[in-house]
Amino acid sequence: MKSLPLMLLFSATACLAGDLFVTPQGGGARDGSSVANAAPGSAISEIFDRMAPGDRLRLGTGDYTGLSITLRTGGSPGKPKILEGTPGTRITGTWTIDKPDKGGTAITLAPGLTDVVVKQISLSHHCFAVRAHPSPDQPRARIHFEDIAIQQVRHGFYLSDCDDLLLSGCAMKRYSKHGFRFEEGCDRVTLQHCSADCSEGDAAWETKTEVFPFGFLVGDGKTPNSSFRFEDCVARNNIKSNQTVKYTNGDGFVAEGKNRDVGFLRCLALRNQDGGFDLKVKDVKLTGCIAIGHRRDFRIWHGAVLTNCFAGWSQTGLWTKSGTLTVDTCTLLAHKKSAIELDDESGGPVTLRRCLLGSDEADYTTSIGSIASGSDSILAKSIGELGITHASTPWNGEGKSMDSTKFPDKGYSSRRLNP
Repeated sequence: MKSLPLMLLFSATACLAGDLFVTPQGGGARDGSSVANAAPGSAISEIFDRMAPGDRLRLGTGDYTGLSITLRTGGSPGKPKILEGTPGTRITGTWTIDKPDKGGTAITLAPGLTDVVVKQISLSHHCFAVRAHPSPDQPRARIHFEDIAIQQVRHGFYLSDCDDLLLSGCAMKRYSKHGFRFEEGCDRVTLQHCSADCSEGDAAWETKTEVFPFGFLVGDGKTPNSSFRFEDCVARNNIKSNQTVKYTNGDGFVAEGKNRDVGFLRCLALRNQDGGFDLKVKDVKLTGCIAIGHRRDFRIWHGAVLTNCFAGWSQTGLWTKSGTLTVDTCTLLAHKKSAIELDDESGGPVTLRRCLLGSDEADYTTSIGSIASGSDSILAKSIGELGITHASTPWNGEGKSMDSTKFPDKGYSSRRLNP
């Protein structure tokens, strides 16, 4: 059965406010007035355009195959338009990793879009899951994505010119390039409980990923991004194993240099090819962050403050190029090369306060170079001297096993994560 013309679709609902309904094929009168009379998935963009502020469009369970949605008109402050699915709402394209630059976009955010909530939808097999093209003269504002599951894509979120943006509970896995990419002109952005897992540890997938796979990228477009907050986010397995260049790359969290005001709270980077946190932005703040299993756990280019952070089981814990670093109540453990590496051009200083450093492989008393460690930090030649239990294998970032029983006032402590 063919879809009814859009004007007929809305003749029965134009005077109604509240919920409208869509299923993949539609049903009954197909006017969206109820679940039994759901409009078809092909009408989502047009229905959303005509909704009033505060209305909700509910997507039923099922596969919306080949669907591409464009959100053009939003709500008003305090009355967002809502696009809401269910745990079984799936929008599926035709993208494959064998041709990563070919494929469509699941959801496009039009220039000037404001006051929209998108929640509980699964997106898969797209070149771009969610896209907002540059539009500096018509920025988007107050858009919230909640509980969005994305897999089998080239890029997850690829956004420009989005202000007062909130992403919460968004989970990304099996992408070929980037999980979350904020290209330019995004201001006042918060990510909470979001995750980016490039390969899920699949060795075959890691041979097919593209160069420079990143979990979270605050990019380097024409207009700087500013005021980013990452809270309880996880980036892991950003790896391309068969790179042939001299310096192989793949990072968990990346912030390029022209951006401003970036901070991380309780974020976790695990098993990324190069850096856990590769941060060129100036004066970045990291609190309660954990990085394990990299070439360099924390790669700081222009100054930072690290508080109650942990780095371990990598080649280098903390690498810095220039700027002042303050490292307070942090633990750097079991590094093969060095706990702290200063680039030749590093201006420093790097100041350690109440930190714990230990390794059974490297002598940290000589390998960290000229560091103002202070008398309140402990540099040990073996992990056992630090009073840390269960440290024979790489940690997964969970639990209390990296809390020191011998020096409870020093180093990383899980007790300080939620003061």
